[in-house]
Amino acid sequence: MRPARVLAALLAGLALLGAVSATAAAPLVLGGCGGPGAEAPAAEPFGPPPVAAPGVHAWAAGEVGTLLVTADGGAGWERQRFYLSERGVDVAFPDARTGWLVTDAGGALVTVDGGASWEVVDKSKLQLKAVAAVDASTAWIVATAGSLGDPGNGVLLRTSDGGATWERTPFGDAMLADVAFADARHGVLVALDRIWTTSDGGRTWKLRRRLGMTVLTSVFAGDARHAWVAGWDTQDGLPLVLASENGGSSWRRLSIDVPAPSPGALQAGQIVAAGEGTASAAGSAGQTSLWLTCAAGVLSSSDGGETWELQQVPAGAPQAIAAADRQHALATTTSQPVLATSDGGATWLAFGSDGFLKQPLVSIAAVVAPAAE
Repeated sequence: MRPARVLAALLAGLALLGAVSATAAAPLVLGGCGGPGAEAPAAEPFGPPPVAAPGVHAWAAGEVGTLLVTADGGAGWERQRFYLSERGVDVAFPDARTGWLVTDAGGALVTVDGGASWEVVDKSKLQLKAVAAVDASTAWIVATAGSLGDPGNGVLLRTSDGGATWERTPFGDAMLADVAFADARHGVLVALDRIWTTSDGGRTWKLRRRLGMTVLTSVFAGDARHAWVAGWDTQDGLPLVLASENGGSSWRRLSIDVPAPSPGALQAGQIVAAGEGTASAAGSAGQTSLWLTCAAGVLSSSDGGETWELQQVPAGAPQAIAAADRQHALATTTSQPVLATSDGGATWLAFGSDGFLKQPLVSIAAVVAPAAE
């Protein structure tokens, strides 16, 4: 997802400073599910795989023409192939059937059947970076009109008719990184050094904060009032998390008192939340759980960011992360395995075998839904 994309934009920024419908073919079942056609990994190089959690759906994108899908919390995955030679850079699923996918070649796709088939609704020359969506009609895409060596000329695309038409909002030289919406009206947009909010669906944006000596990488919008922004401090490489409880009008920096195992090992990648103040409120018990990826593992807080711990993972460096609820989260890594937890991160298990992916998955989305949905 975003960390790799943001890092490329950052390096470029530092240099400046000093189709058709895509339909899934027959899926290949990758272990864990059993039944006809099930193919288990030849070995378990990363230890025991995740335990099945029926109803926890997730979609992971990144490899050219491939989307991995699970309906049991990551115990088993189906590989859905597309007649589309493009690499996914971000995926968003507001529910178990409706999803959006953006690619490295400027493609925007939508599904209404849980990812079994996809329709290309836009193809542009823009560099697409991130997508947020609330349904099959309404979505926002972070993009840039610049070249790989010029990551400025930030653009936000907005559609309210399923991609038939798009409105563009320019953001000048801002190196846009991520966007998140809690509902059809309330959203947060971040560049590497700035935060904007909207309360009218993205028609207008208000600059809320500009930060120096920081790199912002990710944003998560829980509801109309609660949002979290993650990044890292360029002076010491330590993680940075900002929280808002008033719709983004003001932001408070959360203290992360976790020793870094090595320089840069805690640089923040993607942040997600579940519980009070988010759509994933199952089992909230009046608290919010936060997860933040970094090279050393997953930084986690079960009390809304007041205290943190570094959760170890069995393999890989976590990259993109998604939370279905306070207990179930899944993450991609910079190498082969896909990670999952069913106990809030106390234990992370890995699915995969050597060579089952040719390229890392860079984005993941997750929801909880009944098996019939």
